[in-house]
Parts: sequence; C-alpha cells; structure tokens
Amino acid sequence: MSTALKNLIRFHHTLICLIAISACWLSLPTRNLNAQSPDARAVAFAVQQQLVKAIEKAEHSVVAISKIKTRKQQFQSRIPAPFGLDPNQDLNLSHDPQDLNFIPTEFGSGVIIPDPTNQQRVLVLTNFHLTQGGPITGQKKVPEYRLYVHTEDRRGFYATLLAADPRSDLAVLVPAGRVATDASRPLKPVQYGNTESVRKGQFVIALGNPYAIARDGSPSASWGIVSNFHRYPVPIFKNFLNQELSKKETIHHFGTLLQVDTHLDLGTSGGALLDLDGNLIGVTTALAALEGYEKSAGYAIPIDPDTRRIIDSLANGLEPEYGFLGITPGTLDRNEANRNLAGAVNLTESSYVQTSGVKQHSPAQQAGLRTGDLILSINGKPLRNELDLMREVGKAGAGTEAKLQILRGKNPRELTLTVKLGKWPVADDEGIVQTRYRHPLWRGLRVDYPTARAKYTFSPFTYPPAVVVTHVAPDSPAQQAGLTEGTFIRLVNDQPVQTPDAFYQEAQRASTSPVTLQLLDDRKVVLPNSKQ
Repeated sequence: MSTALKNLIRFHHTLICLIAISACWLSLPTRNLNAQSPDARAVAFAVQQQLVKAIEKAEHSVVAISKIKTRKQQFQSRIPAPFGLDPNQDLNLSHDPQDLNFIPTEFGSGVIIPDPTNQQRVLVLTNFHLTQGGPITGQKKVPEYRLYVHTEDRRGFYATLLAADPRSDLAVLVPAGRVATDASRPLKPVQYGNTESVRKGQFVIALGNPYAIARDGSPSASWGIVSNFHRYPVPIFKNFLNQELSKKETIHHFGTLLQVDTHLDLGTSGGALLDLDGNLIGVTTALAALEGYEKSAGYAIPIDPDTRRIIDSLANGLEPEYGFLGITPGTLDRNEANRNLAGAVNLTESSYVQTSGVKQHSPAQQAGLRTGDLILSINGKPLRNELDLMREVGKAGAGTEAKLQILRGKNPRELTLTVKLGKWPVADDEGIVQTRYRHPLWRGLRVDYPTARAKYTFSPFTYPPAVVVTHVAPDSPAQQAGLTEGTFIRLVNDQPVQTPDAFYQEAQRASTSPVTLQLLDDRKVVLPNSKQ
C-alpha cells in the first residue's frame, strides 16, 4: 500500500473519530448542553476548515530540498529506495532538479524563517544531517553535494550553507548567487508560534517532503497531536568529564524533543510543525527513527526561546554556543538523598541531582558550587536527573548567567547561586559550518573559551584558567611569535583572561602598543602591533 493511501486512510479514520466524539457529546442529556449546540457535522467541518486555513497560511513557507552528488559515480544509498526505485537509476534520469523525472537519493524539507538581522534575506531552516557535505557560502571549494530548494510556487534555486550545527541538528541555507536570490524573492517567512503554551494532546500539523514527492514544490501535510515532551532519540548516559563524549551526541540526547503522532516518513526531516493557527512551533526530524526507534514515532525540535537563540546564531553565520558548568553530576534517588542529609529534611521528589565533583577554575567553582550540593533547579526549572541539568545548562548558552537553587550541608540550607556559564566542548568541530566569527582576528590570532573544543582539553579533564588559541594566520605577528593552535593564554598585560570577551577587551586597550601574553606554562610572548 502506498504511503499516500495510508495517509488518506489515516486522515479519514481521524475525521471519523472526531465525528464520533462530537456525536457522543451531542448525545449527552439536554440539560448539559446549550440550547443552540452545533451538530456533529458542523463540529467536524469546523475542525476541517481550521486545518485547511492553517495549511494554506504556512505552505508557501515550506520547501523541499534535494541533495545532489556533484561527482559522476554510482550512489551508495544509505536508505531504502522509495517506491522500489533503484537509486543508481538516477544516473539515467534527468539531472535537472526541476524535471519531475529527477529522483534525488537524499532529500528532506526546509522552512523559510524570518531574518533576525533585518536584512530581508531568504533564510531556509532545515536539519544539519540533511545538509552535510553541501556547499558553504563564500567558499570556492567544490562540495561533495549541491543543495537544491523546491518552492511551493514550483520554482527552485540552488542554496549554500550559511551556518550549520551538528549539536542542535539545525542548519540555515541561503540562495546561491544572484539568480537564486531573484528566484527566491517572492517567498515569505513563516510566523513563529508560542511554544510556551503547547500542551500534551494539542492538535499539530506537519508539512514536509515524504519520499521526495514534494519535489514539485507543494509540501505534503499530515496532522495529529502532541504526544509528549522532553523525549530522547536514544538513551545515553555519557559524561564529558569521564572522557566519553560522543561525536554523534546532540543536545537532543538530553531530552529536548517533542513527540508527535503525525506521520513523519522519510524526507520530512527539516519540515514544519504547526499549531492550528498555522504558526511554526517545531522542526520535524527523522533523528529518532534513524537511531532505531519505530518509524511511526514522530519527533520535532521545539522552537522555544533557547532554540530561537541557536537559530539566530546560525542566521548570523555564527557557531551556536552551549553552556558548561564544569562539574561531575550524578543522580540520587529520594532515599539516597534523604540518607545523605541524615533526615534533616524530608525530600519528596523521586530523584535529585548531586554534584559529585567540581573542577578547579570552572564556572561552577567560581560561583561557589561544592561537591555534595543538591541542585534543585536552574532558572526556576526543576531538575530530576543529570540529563535535565545538562540539557538546561547547554540550552542556556555560553556566557549567560544561570541561577541555581541548591541544598547544602548535613543541616541543609537552601541557597541561590548565580553562575556565568562557560562553553560546552565541541567533539567534532569539522561538522560545524560558520561563515562569520564573534570576534575578528587580533594580530593574527583568534581565541575561544578554554573548553571550546574537546581536542584542546587534557586527560583527565581540567578547566584551565585561560583562553585557548583556535586559529593563527600565516605570516602574522602571532605566528612569528611562535603561537600555535591549542596554546592557552592566561594573562594579557598581566590581566587574567578566561573568556574571549575578557581577552579582546584587554587586547583592545593596547590597540597600538606591544602586548605581553603570558601562557599557561608561564612563558611570556610579546606581540607587536601588526602595523609596526
């Protein structure tokens, strides 16, 4: 049975259920009903009309994406071929993405989003895993793939990556060149919805490109309800401080995903999840299904304020940054937690988060967090296990302030600590695409948080009171002074620096003078002004 037929049957079943529910409601005793209650048919048609209006409002902002090999070779498909097609047959079909005979072997969906920079650009939000190997904006290197965007008005254009982030599994594309920009100009961005009000059982609509059938430009729709919140693609219990960080680990492994019962087939990754007003509340993803879950389970990345922060970074061409405390967290059940407190208080929650270790010089230590503290909440959000803590810290972002409510001591007292978060160590920086940087090169070098990349950290893990050099330009004062990538700098003109902002602030104070840098091993390096 084809997927389209399955979806049609499923829609009819759902509609029949709605009519049946309405009929049951109308069959209640007359005393419980208003005098002018609508009949079941009117209720069903009202729901139908709302769905139609929401889809009509948003479908112009949803696109299909084809991922096209740039080299002439037979495709080794990672996925079963849709409708029984042999993926190698693509070599004998049309190579024009606008031709309906063109069948891409890799495909997905995208959403036109508002431009936070007010440049009125066309920005396409999609999943990172769909865009890997695609062309990067401003780079002349021949990519492994080209990315073609099919629009609802049956136009299309090639696109390049403005920025991409494997940790959130999100990427932002822009039209590739003037011709593509002209073709995309009529497109209008989707409107964001209010994810704070999303509830379990709420109706939602998904628009996407199942099995590449939306390559004609018209997105396919399905609908259902929100099944749950804070879902995990796979259970993982890895800890960076134990040197078990996985390159495939994402922020979603700590429980960020919406679970929905809409039918999300292959190709709906990067599509729109809408509320009944046609506003965007999530980006659908096949991440969970690809990890081995049933394909009938649908997942979406919620477009909450934390995700909006990530999207805004990508839209600016920047690498999104995630928060980091610098502790070893653990999860205690209620009995263990009560025993540790010697019965001084009666804890009632099922489990609690405890700091099993605090790293020297880390943001946690500087905020006053100690080994043995119970962390009850962060920014007012209750915590039940270590994954909750890692999720909320990560989503908060590097350099932001977070308030931790804690219990401390055998005769516990409740305290509120304010911590300025560091940066989560990126395990695979090659997956990150950024076309801009938060700070310009200074005398030929660029620095970041000491934990910016896992490859710069020590084993066992320490948190250096310094910044780390992430790039040195050829023939620059920094290179001539012997600085290399991975070097830690702890003082600038005798002033301690542990964040990029602090480093550049001190460096700019001596904009025309030589600057003395003291490294983590206490060596000193003098950098002259590059103009001297």
